Amino acid sequence: MIDEERKQYIARIQEELEKYGFKMDKEGNLQVVSCIRDIQYKFAKILNAQYKKYEKDVSKFFAKSLDEIDPQNIVPRLELIEKGKSDKKTLLKKKIFNFAKSFWSVPVSTGFGRRMDYILWDDNTGKVIGIFGLCDPIIGLGVRDEFIGWSRKIKEERLYNMLTAYILGAVPPYNQILGAKLVALSAISKQVIDDFYNRYGNTRTVIKNKKKLPYLVAIDTMGAFGKSAIYTRLRGWKFVGYTRGQSHFHLTLNGVYELLLEVIRKYGNEEVLKKYKFGQGPNYKLRVISEGLKILGLSKEKLTMHSIKRGYYFAPLAENWREFLLMKTNDPKFIAKPLEENFFYWKKRWLPKRLEPKK
Repeated sequence: MIDEERKQYIARIQEELEKYGFKMDKEGNLQVVSCIRDIQYKFAKILNAQYKKYEKDVSKFFAKSLDEIDPQNIVPRLELIEKGKSDKKTLLKKKIFNFAKSFWSVPVSTGFGRRMDYILWDDNTGKVIGIFGLCDPIIGLGVRDEFIGWSRKIKEERLYNMLTAYILGAVPPYNQILGAKLVALSAISKQVIDDFYNRYGNTRTVIKNKKKLPYLVAIDTMGAFGKSAIYTRLRGWKFVGYTRGQSHFHLTLNGVYELLLEVIRKYGNEEVLKKYKFGQGPNYKLRVISEGLKILGLSKEKLTMHSIKRGYYFAPLAENWREFLLMKTNDPKFIAKPLEENFFYWKKRWLPKRLEPKK
């Protein structure tokens, strides 16, 4: 690539970043120049548009106002969306799950690797309370690794036994009665442990073709803007600390990723695009980004470090979770409670706060 072509691509990348509130300085460092909430909302609008298309098919499953529901008589039911099926019922549930994403005001990751997507229903009304989706955790997360006490070798073995909530929350109008806290409690219920065991009990890992212990012993997640009110003082969830402020959402949702693909196809080795697919690493998009930036002479470390720190939350599902994750035992002692018990806790502890008459 000649220097003039390189400058043109860098200028196009700068232009895309500036549209969404970021700026790249002369040294290639990323700077945030807008309100982070405004930035997140702009990216969310890009994604939400594609989820809105399901509204006609699924709107009857979503309540329009609090008048349509009976908060005191909610009957929660947690449903795991079947994997790999294309029958009408499964496709409808996938549409419901995807449409629910359109209510988010922050960009939602699609997750990667293993996926367990759930709908939390209110069987009293037949309406959706909320959703959560679990996926493989990212490999490099310092705040988590330090908290657990992981070495690189042990992490390679036991990261399999954790999942990350890449999306979690309630939809209107259940969000008005702290329904998101009920969804967070549902994510750490015993049913999720059982579903994990049933789905992955007889499978082998894609990358190393290795069979691992099919026990889910912890779930984690991150707040979009520092700490999250969803997990504050919520039983079962622990605030651990903050991330370093590094991610790549601003390089994958706004046209930059497509520019980097173009760079690789024109000036790089297209075998890279074949190599960086599922099974070749935990996040092929990040690896493609790294390759494209390298060709342009830009630093991935600098352009993914935006200093937007996120609160990191951890929910153990076994009392000896640390011993298990450090390979000191292969026998987890589960403490996760049934969905019904988590619901009654929520109904007693959190629901009254939103049903009290306003003064």
